[in-house]
Amino acid sequence: MVCQMEMSTIPKKPVAWEIPRMDKTLFRERLRERLDAKNISPHRLSAMIGAGQTYVRDLLDPDKGGIPRSNYLLAMATALDCSADYLAGDAETAEPVQSEVGVRDLVPGFNNRPRPEQPGIPLVGTGDCASLQFAAEDGTLVDIERSSFDPDHTVRMITRPPALTGAKDIYAIYFQGESMMPRFEPGEVALVDPTRPPRPGDYVLVQLNNGSEDDVCSVLVKRLVSANSKAVTLHQFNPDVTFKVERTRVARLHRIMPQTDLLFG
Repeated sequence: MVCQMEMSTIPKKPVAWEIPRMDKTLFRERLRERLDAKNISPHRLSAMIGAGQTYVRDLLDPDKGGIPRSNYLLAMATALDCSADYLAGDAETAEPVQSEVGVRDLVPGFNNRPRPEQPGIPLVGTGDCASLQFAAEDGTLVDIERSSFDPDHTVRMITRPPALTGAKDIYAIYFQGESMMPRFEPGEVALVDPTRPPRPGDYVLVQLNNGSEDDVCSVLVKRLVSANSKAVTLHQFNPDVTFKVERTRVARLHRIMPQTDLLFG
C-alpha cells in the first residue's frame, strides 16, 4: 500500500550562510501580499520553486516561525514578480531592480534579430465524469474518479515555456475533481508529454478505452505505481487507494511533466 506522509520541508538546522536575515513578521506579510496579488496558492508556489508540498504554507505559519533559505527566497521572488530584497524587508517597493544597461549595450555586434515565434501548446478538452470501479489491492471494488477527454477539441492555445522549444506532441489539460489534491488542485493546468515513457512515481494521464475498441472514452489522472503486460497499478490520494487497471483498458499512458522539465527541459 502506498502511503503519504506529510512533513515540513523547512530545515531544522540550516547552515547559517544559507539563511537571509529578515523580520519574520514582515516577511510573512509580504509573502501573503504577493501570493494574493498574483493569485497563487501556497501549494502552487511550493511546486513552482521545487520545494515540498507544505513548504510555503509552513513559512506563513507564525507558530512554525520559518524563514526561507536563500535559493528558495530568490525562486519565490521570481515566481511572485518581485525582488528578494522586498520579501526580506530590505526594499520598500516590490518591483525588481532593472539595470539600465542591457547585453546589447555591452556586447558589440549583438544579434538583434528576434527569435522565431514558437507555436503554442493546445489545451485539450477535459471535464468531470462519473466514477469507474476498479479492483483495489485487496481485491475489493472501489470507485475511482475519472474525467472526460476530447483530444480533438482544443479549448485554447497556451504559451510554450522556453525549455520546451522544439518539443513535439506536447499537450495540456485542466485538472478536474479533487482525487489528487493537494498535489493537483481543480482548475490547474498540466503539460503532458506522450513521447517520454513514464516511470514508477511519475504522475500520469491514463487514456481509457471501452475494453473492445481503441477509441478513448475517458481518462484517469493518478500516480503510477507499476506497469506490466497485464495491468497498470495506480495510486489516488482522495480517497487514498491503490488500484489496478487491466492493460486491455489502457489505450495510452502519458507522463505529466514535472516542474523541473518546464524549467530545464
